Amino acid sequence: MLNVDVLRFIDEKKLLSFTRELIKIPSVHDQEDESGNEERVAMFIKEKLEEMGLEVYCEEVSPHRPNIIAILRGNCPGKTILLEAHSDVVTPGDPDSWEHDPFGAEVVDGKIYGRGACDTKGNLASAVIAVKAIKDSGIDFPGKIILCIPVDEEGMMTGIKHFINRGWADDVDAAIICEPENNEICIQMKGAIRIAIRVKGKMAHGAMPFSGINPNLRMARLIIKLHELEKIEIDRLGFNEYLGYPSITPTVVMSPSSGKGQLNVIPEDSLIYLDIRTVPGQDDAMITDQIENIFKELKACDQQFDAEMEIIESRPCAFTDKNEPIVRAMDEAYREITGKDPIYSGVPGATDGTFLWAWKNIPFVVTGAGKKDIPHQKDEYVEISQLIETTKLYAKAVINYLYDEW
Repeated sequence: MLNVDVLRFIDEKKLLSFTRELIKIPSVHDQEDESGNEERVAMFIKEKLEEMGLEVYCEEVSPHRPNIIAILRGNCPGKTILLEAHSDVVTPGDPDSWEHDPFGAEVVDGKIYGRGACDTKGNLASAVIAVKAIKDSGIDFPGKIILCIPVDEEGMMTGIKHFINRGWADDVDAAIICEPENNEICIQMKGAIRIAIRVKGKMAHGAMPFSGINPNLRMARLIIKLHELEKIEIDRLGFNEYLGYPSITPTVVMSPSSGKGQLNVIPEDSLIYLDIRTVPGQDDAMITDQIENIFKELKACDQQFDAEMEIIESRPCAFTDKNEPIVRAMDEAYREITGKDPIYSGVPGATDGTFLWAWKNIPFVVTGAGKKDIPHQKDEYVEISQLIETTKLYAKAVINYLYDEW
Protein backbone atom coordinates (compact mmCIF):
# COMPACT_ATOMS: atom_id res chain seq x y z
CA MET A 1 0.00 0.00 0.00
CA LEU A 2 2.96 2.33 -0.60
CA ASN A 3 0.95 4.18 -3.23
CA VAL A 4 -1.51 5.45 -0.61
CA ASP A 5 -1.41 9.26 -0.46
CA VAL A 6 -1.16 9.83 3.29
CA LEU A 7 -1.29 13.60 2.84
CA ARG A 8 -4.92 13.38 1.67
CA PHE A 9 -5.86 12.22 5.15
CA ILE A 10 -4.52 15.28 6.95
CA ASP A 11 -7.50 16.98 8.57
CA GLU A 12 -6.68 20.70 8.37
CA LYS A 13 -9.76 21.75 10.36
CA LYS A 14 -8.84 19.33 13.12
CA LEU A 15 -5.28 20.67 13.09
CA LEU A 16 -6.55 24.21 13.61
CA SER A 17 -9.03 23.30 16.34
CA PHE A 18 -6.57 21.04 18.18
CA THR A 19 -3.87 23.73 18.16
CA ARG A 20 -6.31 26.27 19.57
CA GLU A 21 -7.54 23.86 22.25
CA LEU A 22 -3.95 23.24 23.38
CA ILE A 23 -3.14 26.96 23.57
CA LYS A 24 -6.26 27.64 25.66
CA ILE A 25 -4.99 25.28 28.38
CA PRO A 26 -2.23 27.17 30.25
CA SER A 27 0.81 24.97 30.90
CA VAL A 28 3.34 27.58 31.96
CA HIS A 29 6.65 26.28 33.24
CA ASP A 30 7.14 27.67 36.74
CA GLN A 31 10.61 27.20 38.24
CA GLU A 32 9.26 27.86 41.72
CA ASP A 33 6.44 25.30 41.46
CA GLU A 34 7.74 21.73 41.50
CA SER A 35 4.29 20.44 40.54
CA GLY A 36 4.47 22.37 37.28
CA ASN A 37 1.39 23.18 35.26
CA GLU A 38 1.41 20.51 32.56
CA GLU A 39 -1.02 17.99 34.06
CA ARG A 40 -4.23 19.45 32.63
CA VAL A 41 -2.94 19.77 29.07
CA ALA A 42 -1.26 16.36 29.30
CA MET A 43 -4.52 14.68 30.29
CA PHE A 44 -6.29 16.43 27.43
CA ILE A 45 -3.68 15.15 24.96
CA LYS A 46 -3.89 11.65 26.44
CA GLU A 47 -7.64 11.58 25.86
CA LYS A 48 -7.27 12.70 22.24
CA LEU A 49 -4.59 10.09 21.51
CA GLU A 50 -6.74 7.35 23.02
CA GLU A 51 -9.64 8.46 20.83
CA MET A 52 -7.32 7.99 17.85
CA GLY A 53 -6.83 4.36 18.82
CA LEU A 54 -3.14 4.59 19.69
CA GLU A 55 -1.36 2.78 22.51
CA VAL A 56 -1.10 5.49 25.13
CA TYR A 57 1.01 5.63 28.27
CA CYS A 58 1.06 8.23 31.01
CA GLU A 59 4.13 8.39 33.26
CA GLU A 60 4.52 10.83 36.12
CA VAL A 61 7.92 12.51 36.07
CA SER A 62 7.21 14.34 39.33
CA PRO A 63 3.92 15.06 41.11
CA HIS A 64 1.36 16.41 38.61
CA ARG A 65 3.92 16.46 35.77
CA PRO A 66 3.19 13.54 33.42
CA ASN A 67 4.87 12.55 30.18
CA ILE A 68 2.49 11.25 27.52
CA ILE A 69 3.76 8.54 25.18
CA ALA A 70 1.82 7.02 22.28
CA ILE A 71 2.69 4.28 19.82
CA LEU A 72 1.46 3.41 16.33
CA ARG A 73 2.80 0.05 15.20
CA GLY A 74 3.34 -1.01 11.61
CA ASN A 75 2.37 -4.32 10.09
CA CYS A 76 5.88 -5.80 10.14
CA PRO A 77 9.25 -5.30 11.86
CA GLY A 78 11.32 -2.29 10.91
CA LYS A 79 12.85 0.91 12.21
CA THR A 80 11.46 3.04 15.04
CA ILE A 81 11.01 6.77 14.57
CA LEU A 82 10.23 9.25 17.33
CA LEU A 83 8.22 12.47 17.05
CA GLU A 84 8.86 14.65 20.11
CA ALA A 85 7.09 17.85 21.21
CA HIS A 86 6.95 19.25 24.75
CA SER A 87 3.77 20.25 26.57
CA ASP A 88 5.04 23.17 28.67
CA VAL A 89 5.31 26.82 27.66
CA VAL A 90 7.09 29.85 29.09
CA THR A 91 5.37 32.58 31.06
CA PRO A 92 3.42 35.19 29.11
CA GLY A 93 4.74 37.88 31.44
CA ASP A 94 2.23 40.68 31.90
CA PRO A 95 -0.92 39.63 29.99
CA ASP A 96 -1.96 43.28 29.74
CA SER A 97 1.09 43.97 27.56
CA TRP A 98 -0.24 41.57 24.91
CA GLU A 99 -2.43 42.80 22.08
CA HIS A 100 -3.98 39.30 21.95
CA ASP A 101 -5.06 37.19 24.93
CA PRO A 102 -2.06 34.89 25.63
CA PHE A 103 -4.43 31.98 26.21
CA GLY A 104 -7.22 33.03 23.87
CA ALA A 105 -5.91 31.28 20.73
CA GLU A 106 -7.32 34.10 18.60
CA VAL A 107 -7.24 33.64 14.83
CA VAL A 108 -6.41 36.88 13.00
CA ASP A 109 -5.24 37.26 9.40
CA GLY A 110 -4.26 33.62 9.00
CA LYS A 111 -2.36 33.44 12.30
CA ILE A 112 -3.11 31.77 15.62
CA TYR A 113 -2.00 33.90 18.56
CA GLY A 114 -1.17 32.71 22.06
CA ARG A 115 1.56 31.48 24.36
CA GLY A 116 2.88 28.26 22.90
CA ALA A 117 1.37 28.86 19.46
CA CYS A 118 4.70 28.09 17.82
CA ASP A 119 6.73 26.93 20.85
CA THR A 120 5.53 24.36 20.58
CA LYS A 121 1.84 23.52 20.82
CA GLY A 122 1.22 24.18 17.14
CA ASN A 123 3.99 21.75 16.23
CA LEU A 124 2.74 19.28 18.83
CA ALA A 125 -0.64 19.38 17.11
CA SER A 126 1.07 18.93 13.73
CA ALA A 127 2.86 15.81 14.98
CA VAL A 128 -0.35 14.31 16.37
CA ILE A 129 -2.39 15.08 13.25
CA ALA A 130 0.41 13.69 11.04
CA VAL A 131 0.33 10.38 12.93
CA LYS A 132 -3.47 10.40 12.77
CA ALA A 133 -3.29 10.82 8.99
CA ILE A 134 -0.91 7.86 8.69
CA LYS A 135 -3.25 5.73 10.78
CA ASP A 136 -6.42 6.86 8.99
CA SER A 137 -4.88 6.22 5.58
CA GLY A 138 -4.60 2.52 6.35
CA ILE A 139 -1.15 2.44 4.79
CA ASP A 140 0.93 -0.63 5.59
CA PHE A 141 4.28 0.44 6.98
CA PRO A 142 7.16 -1.34 8.65
CA GLY A 143 8.42 -0.51 12.10
CA LYS A 144 6.96 1.74 14.74
CA ILE A 145 6.09 5.40 15.33
CA ILE A 146 6.44 6.82 18.85
CA LEU A 147 4.96 10.13 19.96
CA CYS A 148 6.68 11.58 23.03
CA ILE A 149 5.08 14.61 24.70
CA PRO A 150 7.26 15.39 27.72
CA VAL A 151 7.08 17.99 30.45
CA ASP A 152 9.68 20.55 31.50
CA GLU A 153 11.49 21.27 28.23
CA GLU A 154 11.55 24.94 29.18
CA GLY A 155 13.25 24.06 32.48
CA MET A 156 15.75 21.32 33.27
CA MET A 157 14.34 18.92 30.66
CA THR A 158 13.37 16.36 33.30
CA GLY A 159 10.64 15.01 31.03
CA ILE A 160 12.92 13.79 28.24
CA LYS A 161 15.48 12.55 30.77
CA HIS A 162 12.75 10.46 32.41
CA PHE A 163 11.67 9.16 28.99
CA ILE A 164 15.24 8.04 28.27
CA ASN A 165 15.89 6.60 31.73
CA ARG A 166 12.68 4.55 31.53
CA GLY A 167 14.01 2.85 28.40
CA TRP A 168 11.61 4.32 25.87
CA ALA A 169 14.45 5.53 23.66
CA ASP A 170 16.36 2.24 23.67
CA ASP A 171 15.10 1.09 20.27
CA VAL A 172 14.59 4.52 18.68
CA ASP A 173 16.54 4.78 15.42
CA ALA A 174 15.89 8.45 14.64
CA ALA A 175 13.96 11.44 15.98
CA ILE A 176 12.10 14.44 14.65
CA ILE A 177 12.16 17.20 17.27
CA CYS A 178 9.14 19.44 16.74
CA GLU A 179 10.22 23.01 17.41
CA PRO A 180 9.69 26.41 15.70
CA GLU A 181 12.44 26.52 13.08
CA ASN A 182 10.53 28.07 10.16
CA ASN A 183 10.50 24.57 8.60
CA GLU A 184 14.25 24.73 8.11
CA ILE A 185 16.06 21.42 8.54
CA CYS A 186 18.19 21.90 11.64
CA ILE A 187 20.98 19.37 12.10
CA GLN A 188 23.02 21.08 14.81
CA MET A 189 22.17 22.43 18.26
CA LYS A 190 24.22 24.68 20.47
CA GLY A 191 25.41 23.31 23.77
CA ALA A 192 24.55 25.03 27.03
CA ILE A 193 26.40 25.39 30.32
CA ARG A 194 24.47 26.98 33.19
CA ILE A 195 26.77 28.31 35.90
CA ALA A 196 26.36 30.18 39.18
CA ILE A 197 29.33 32.16 40.50
CA ARG A 198 29.38 33.62 43.99
CA VAL A 199 31.91 36.32 44.80
CA LYS A 200 32.45 36.64 48.53
CA GLY A 201 32.82 39.91 50.40
CA LYS A 202 32.49 41.34 53.88
CA MET A 203 29.57 43.46 55.06
CA ALA A 204 30.34 47.00 56.10
CA HIS A 205 28.83 50.46 56.38
CA GLY A 206 28.68 52.27 53.05
CA ALA A 207 30.33 55.28 54.68
CA MET A 208 33.30 53.14 55.75
CA PRO A 209 33.92 50.90 52.70
CA PHE A 210 37.51 50.09 53.63
CA SER A 211 36.35 48.26 56.75
CA GLY A 212 34.67 45.69 54.52
CA ILE A 213 35.27 43.85 51.25
CA ASN A 214 33.03 44.98 48.41
CA PRO A 215 32.01 41.95 46.31
CA ASN A 216 30.34 44.14 43.69
CA LEU A 217 33.60 45.73 42.53
CA ARG A 218 35.15 42.29 42.21
CA MET A 219 32.09 40.93 40.41
CA ALA A 220 32.34 43.82 37.94
CA ARG A 221 35.96 42.88 37.17
CA LEU A 222 34.92 39.25 36.74
CA ILE A 223 32.14 40.18 34.29
CA ILE A 224 34.61 42.18 32.19
CA LYS A 225 36.99 39.20 32.12
CA LEU A 226 34.15 36.88 31.08
CA HIS A 227 33.30 39.23 28.23
CA GLU A 228 36.95 39.14 27.15
CA LEU A 229 36.86 35.33 27.24
CA GLU A 230 33.78 35.39 24.99
CA LYS A 231 35.67 37.53 22.46
CA ILE A 232 38.66 35.17 22.60
CA GLU A 233 36.41 32.19 21.81
CA ILE A 234 34.67 34.05 18.98
CA ASP A 235 38.05 34.94 17.45
CA ARG A 236 39.26 31.36 17.84
CA LEU A 237 36.19 29.61 16.42
CA GLY A 238 34.72 32.16 14.05
CA PHE A 239 31.15 32.03 12.74
CA ASN A 240 29.59 28.56 12.63
CA GLU A 241 27.49 28.23 9.45
CA TYR A 242 24.57 26.67 11.34
CA LEU A 243 24.89 28.05 14.86
CA GLY A 244 26.57 31.43 14.63
CA TYR A 245 28.92 32.54 17.41
CA PRO A 246 29.49 31.04 20.87
CA SER A 247 28.43 33.23 23.77
CA ILE A 248 28.91 33.83 27.49
CA THR A 249 25.92 35.76 28.80
CA PRO A 250 25.42 37.04 32.36
CA THR A 251 21.66 36.79 32.84
CA VAL A 252 21.08 37.42 36.56
CA VAL A 253 23.14 39.44 39.06
CA MET A 254 22.11 39.47 42.73
CA SER A 255 23.78 41.31 45.58
CA PRO A 256 23.44 40.02 48.21
CA SER A 257 22.66 36.50 47.00
CA SER A 258 19.92 36.18 49.61
CA GLY A 259 18.01 38.60 51.77
CA LYS A 260 17.56 42.28 51.01
CA GLY A 261 20.21 44.76 50.04
CA GLN A 262 20.36 48.28 51.39
CA LEU A 263 21.69 51.50 49.92
CA ASN A 264 24.18 52.17 52.71
CA VAL A 265 25.36 48.58 53.29
CA ILE A 266 28.14 46.77 51.46
CA PRO A 267 26.74 43.27 50.90
CA GLU A 268 28.47 40.10 52.02
CA ASP A 269 28.42 38.55 48.56
CA SER A 270 27.39 38.90 44.94
CA LEU A 271 25.89 36.15 42.77
CA ILE A 272 25.81 35.87 39.00
CA TYR A 273 24.19 33.33 36.71
CA LEU A 274 25.80 32.61 33.35
CA ASP A 275 24.08 31.19 30.29
CA ILE A 276 26.95 29.89 28.16
CA ARG A 277 26.16 28.64 24.65
CA THR A 278 28.77 26.50 22.94
CA VAL A 279 29.47 25.39 19.39
CA PRO A 280 31.50 22.50 17.95
CA GLY A 281 35.15 22.98 18.87
CA GLN A 282 34.40 23.92 22.47
CA ASP A 283 34.66 21.56 25.40
CA ASP A 284 32.66 22.15 28.58
CA ALA A 285 35.62 21.25 30.80
CA MET A 286 37.81 23.65 28.85
CA ILE A 287 35.35 26.50 29.40
CA THR A 288 35.11 25.91 33.15
CA ASP A 289 38.91 25.63 33.36
CA GLN A 290 39.18 29.00 31.62
CA ILE A 291 36.84 30.53 34.21
CA GLU A 292 38.89 29.02 37.03
CA ASN A 293 41.99 30.60 35.45
CA ILE A 294 40.21 33.97 35.49
CA PHE A 295 39.64 33.48 39.23
CA LYS A 296 43.38 32.87 39.69
CA GLU A 297 44.27 35.91 37.58
CA LEU A 298 41.98 38.19 39.59
CA LYS A 299 43.25 36.71 42.85
CA ALA A 300 46.83 37.47 41.81
CA CYS A 301 45.93 41.15 41.39
CA ASP A 302 43.67 41.32 44.46
CA GLN A 303 44.22 38.98 47.39
CA GLN A 304 40.72 39.76 48.67
CA PHE A 305 39.13 38.30 45.54
CA ASP A 306 37.35 35.07 46.53
CA ALA A 307 34.90 33.29 44.25
CA GLU A 308 33.27 29.87 43.94
CA MET A 309 31.59 28.32 40.91
CA GLU A 310 28.69 25.86 40.69
CA ILE A 311 27.88 24.10 37.43
CA ILE A 312 24.09 23.85 37.42
CA GLU A 313 23.84 21.87 34.22
CA SER A 314 25.90 21.05 31.15
CA ARG A 315 24.37 20.24 27.77
CA PRO A 316 26.74 19.35 24.93
CA CYS A 317 26.54 20.50 21.33
CA ALA A 318 24.59 18.04 19.19
CA PHE A 319 24.88 17.41 15.48
CA THR A 320 23.60 15.01 12.83
CA ASP A 321 25.38 14.28 9.57
CA LYS A 322 23.58 15.33 6.38
CA ASN A 323 23.84 11.76 5.10
CA GLU A 324 21.87 10.29 8.00
CA PRO A 325 18.66 8.59 6.77
CA ILE A 326 16.41 10.84 8.87
CA VAL A 327 17.96 13.95 7.30
CA ARG A 328 17.59 12.57 3.80
CA ALA A 329 14.00 11.54 4.53
CA MET A 330 13.12 15.08 5.66
CA ASP A 331 15.04 16.60 2.73
CA GLU A 332 13.04 14.52 0.25
CA ALA A 333 9.77 15.36 2.01
CA TYR A 334 10.52 19.08 1.89
CA ARG A 335 11.38 19.05 -1.81
CA GLU A 336 8.25 17.07 -2.68
CA ILE A 337 5.85 19.19 -0.63
CA THR A 338 7.22 22.66 -1.30
CA GLY A 339 8.95 22.23 -4.66
CA LYS A 340 11.93 24.10 -3.21
CA ASP A 341 15.38 23.27 -1.94
CA PRO A 342 15.42 23.01 1.86
CA ILE A 343 17.34 25.43 4.02
CA TYR A 344 19.76 23.72 6.39
CA SER A 345 20.30 25.42 9.70
CA GLY A 346 20.95 24.97 13.41
CA VAL A 347 19.14 25.56 16.68
CA PRO A 348 20.55 28.48 18.68
CA GLY A 349 19.58 26.77 21.94
CA ALA A 350 19.27 23.26 23.28
CA THR A 351 16.18 21.08 22.83
CA ASP A 352 15.04 17.75 24.22
CA GLY A 353 16.85 16.29 21.23
CA THR A 354 20.13 17.26 22.89
CA PHE A 355 19.75 14.46 25.42
CA LEU A 356 18.46 11.93 22.90
CA TRP A 357 21.68 12.53 20.97
CA ALA A 358 24.06 12.85 23.95
CA TRP A 359 22.72 9.93 25.99
CA LYS A 360 21.52 7.52 23.30
CA ASN A 361 23.33 8.68 20.14
CA ILE A 362 20.03 9.08 18.28
CA PRO A 363 20.30 11.03 15.00
CA PHE A 364 17.79 13.87 14.75
CA VAL A 365 16.35 16.69 12.75
CA VAL A 366 14.74 19.69 14.43
CA THR A 367 12.04 21.41 12.40
CA GLY A 368 8.62 22.92 12.69
CA ALA A 369 6.37 25.89 12.05
CA GLY A 370 7.10 29.32 13.47
CA LYS A 371 9.77 31.93 12.90
CA LYS A 372 12.81 31.45 15.09
CA ASP A 373 12.55 34.86 16.77
CA ILE A 374 8.88 34.55 17.76
CA PRO A 375 9.08 32.12 20.73
CA HIS A 376 9.05 33.62 24.24
CA GLN A 377 7.90 37.00 22.92
CA LYS A 378 4.57 38.63 23.63
CA ASP A 379 1.91 38.10 20.95
CA GLU A 380 3.51 34.82 19.94
CA TYR A 381 1.85 33.37 16.85
CA VAL A 382 2.03 30.67 14.22
CA GLU A 383 0.90 30.98 10.61
CA ILE A 384 -1.83 28.48 9.77
CA SER A 385 -0.51 27.86 6.27
CA GLN A 386 2.92 26.98 7.61
CA LEU A 387 1.39 24.75 10.28
CA ILE A 388 -0.35 22.77 7.54
CA GLU A 389 2.93 22.50 5.64
CA THR A 390 4.65 21.27 8.80
CA THR A 391 2.06 18.55 9.29
CA LYS A 392 2.64 17.34 5.75
CA LEU A 393 6.41 17.39 6.30
CA TYR A 394 6.13 15.29 9.45
CA ALA A 395 3.83 12.73 7.84
CA LYS A 396 5.83 12.43 4.63
CA ALA A 397 9.22 12.31 6.37
CA VAL A 398 8.03 9.54 8.70
CA ILE A 399 6.84 7.41 5.78
CA ASN A 400 10.00 8.14 3.79
CA TYR A 401 12.15 7.07 6.70
CA LEU A 402 10.28 3.89 7.60
CA TYR A 403 10.00 2.65 4.02
CA ASP A 404 13.33 3.49 2.47
CA GLU A 405 16.64 1.73 2.99
CA TRP A 406 19.02 4.64 2.60
